[in-house]
This record gives sequence, C-alpha cells and structure tokens, in this order.
Amino acid sequence: MKRFCVLLALIALPILALPATASAKPEPAKNFLVVMKASDEVPLCAPATNAARGSATFHVTDATAGTVKYKLVANNLPGDITAAHIHLAPKGQPGAIVQPLALTPGVNSGVIGRGTFTNPDVVTALQADPSAYYVNVHSSVCPSGVIRGQFGGHGSSS
Repeated sequence: MKRFCVLLALIALPILALPATASAKPEPAKNFLVVMKASDEVPLCAPATNAARGSATFHVTDATAGTVKYKLVANNLPGDITAAHIHLAPKGQPGAIVQPLALTPGVNSGVIGRGTFTNPDVVTALQADPSAYYVNVHSSVCPSGVIRGQFGGHGSSS
C-alpha cells in the first residue's frame, strides 16, 4: 500500500503542476530580424529594382531600460544612403518615425550601420505588437525610402 501511495504521488505531482506552467506568460521577444526589399516601400521608389535589399537585426539587451543593439545591412540601393529609421505603421502604409538608426558614414553597401539605442516606449511596443512597426532605409535617389521591412514578418525569438 505504501508503494501504491508513492506511485500515485509521483503521477499526480506533474499533473498538479501543469496548470501553473501552462498559464505562465511567454517572455517578450529579445531578438528581431527584419528583411527589407524595395517592393515593400510605400510609396514605391521607381528607380529601385528588385535587387535592392537589406536586413536589420535587433537584440534587446535590457527590456526595462529599452536598450537595443542593432545592425543594418543593405545592397544595390540607388544613390547614396542617407537615413534609416523605425516607423510606426502597418504593412502597406507609411508611418511616423519613432526611432532613428545611425549609419556608418560613407558606406553604401554591406553593413551600413550598427549601434545601440535606448527607448523603453519603442521596445515595449515592439514586444507587444511587432507587426505595427517597420524599418526602412532612405537614399539620395529615394528620399522617402528605398527599402522597407515589417517587424514580425520574418521571425522574432526570445
């Protein structure tokens, strides 16, 4: 009988612990990958071809403070690269700038920028609804933007 009670306890413990584990909140994403292409820019920049592409990676190093390390990569953009930003807007719509991203002076292809920013409001909002934000890169030929990519569309992970 004692063995039966021990066996019953061993079976029941994991089952009793299940609701607490199942109801735990998932951790907010700490890494974001954004793939940018010319065809996603709004408005479309006519001189940009399908070869104009890029990516942006973001790593949240301190969610409470809102600190993020990032790297921007771009290739085949028409003109000189002039700016890069995170904007607030759903796919297919232009939106307001919420975070400028520093560029490497004089670089027009490959790693065009890397750095760190601190913006707790943007980090909290990105973690809550990444698809509401996008990254784009601007050039002298396409001042309103040449390539764009929406957060949340190409992967985020904890």
